Amino acid sequence: MAKIIQFIQTDTVNGIEYHKGYTLKVSMSIFDDKVNVKKTAIEVSELNNNDNVDIIEFEGEEGINAHKKTDFDDTIYPANIKFSTATPSVFEIKRQYDERQQIELAPSYQRGNVWTPKQKSELIESILMGIPLPLMYFFENSQGIYQVVDGKQRLTTLFSYLKNEFSLGGLNILKNVKGKKFKELKPEQQVKLEDFKLLINIIQYPTPDRVKFDIFDRVNRGGTRLNNQEMRNALYHGKATELLETLRNNKYFLKATNKSINSQVMKDRYIILRFISFYLWQKESLYDVLTDERIDYKSDIDDFLGKTMNMINHMNENEILNLKNIFDLSMKNSYEFLGKNAFRVSSYIESTRTRPINMALFETVAFLMTFDYPNNKRSNIKEELSNLLNNEDFYDAISSPVDSSVKVNKRFYLIKNMTEEIN
Repeated sequence: MAKIIQFIQTDTVNGIEYHKGYTLKVSMSIFDDKVNVKKTAIEVSELNNNDNVDIIEFEGEEGINAHKKTDFDDTIYPANIKFSTATPSVFEIKRQYDERQQIELAPSYQRGNVWTPKQKSELIESILMGIPLPLMYFFENSQGIYQVVDGKQRLTTLFSYLKNEFSLGGLNILKNVKGKKFKELKPEQQVKLEDFKLLINIIQYPTPDRVKFDIFDRVNRGGTRLNNQEMRNALYHGKATELLETLRNNKYFLKATNKSINSQVMKDRYIILRFISFYLWQKESLYDVLTDERIDYKSDIDDFLGKTMNMINHMNENEILNLKNIFDLSMKNSYEFLGKNAFRVSSYIESTRTRPINMALFETVAFLMTFDYPNNKRSNIKEELSNLLNNEDFYDAISSPVDSSVKVNKRFYLIKNMTEEIN
């Protein structure tokens, strides 16, 4: 069961600031725990298609949303962000993409947003009519590759048309080009299309991921808002995204979470990535591939997770296989020792209801389950976890907001102590 609420005045929930008019969908248990919401928000029975809705499904997930102001944002923004402007022709940008492989279009930043044939045709028609296109945004990564933030559908359409992959249709103005592929246009029309200048803003390297996410959100306010993990999946496409895709389908992960984490908006990948990142950090095996320096956690979860994905993208097959095996062992132990509610606070303390999965509990219990315990100790683990959850310090460390370095260090310090006591 869930409630849909709309804020009637600004309020902070789980460390996130929500402004008047914002709509939020929360589980009953989370809603019941947030007494202040009842004073600053009203329950609504239905949504309009234009409503901007967040869905909170597990405890501690607030850091996944780029467009909310959290308690840790103030130290992340640099004094200024470096931009450059480029005006390449369609032909030049296609050559950069095809021959130099300097532009990265995939995967899509825009969830489920694929243009119709009519939209594609109207873009080509607009260029042939001389109508300027909206500004595009690129991110420059450490290798000098441009990642398309805003403009992917336009570029994909242009590249596809220049390759004669579709014909123009549904046009109301330039009817003389209707039904024609690029090769069938008049020479002067082909030249006009190839020479058309695109206006591109390039956010230059280095820019923190948190800032990139916020920029993307600001330039895409009219569309479906993506969360940080969806954007991270585009920024670090490669071995890391392939690994997360594999792990989210791990049978023991699905059992230990009771298939209750939303896959459609990549919350499953988010919680898995957090576990991998904190596991490598605790094992002192997390390195910045650009500086070769060991990474420490400093309250910036987006920078931390981004560097983890970048590191995974540079791993060899054996290193990635090792991560798969660690995750499989952790989830297998979690399910076999603790059952399908292994990561819910209500499994270990007195509660009148089953609470949602707690993200901070997931990453710490999952870390706990990567160790090999003697058979005679395994039956004690749930009891020890119950004792730990009744420890005020640990409970505070897994309570929202969960991403400060103080809380992260505290909960891993306590879970590591528990590991030593069990062994």
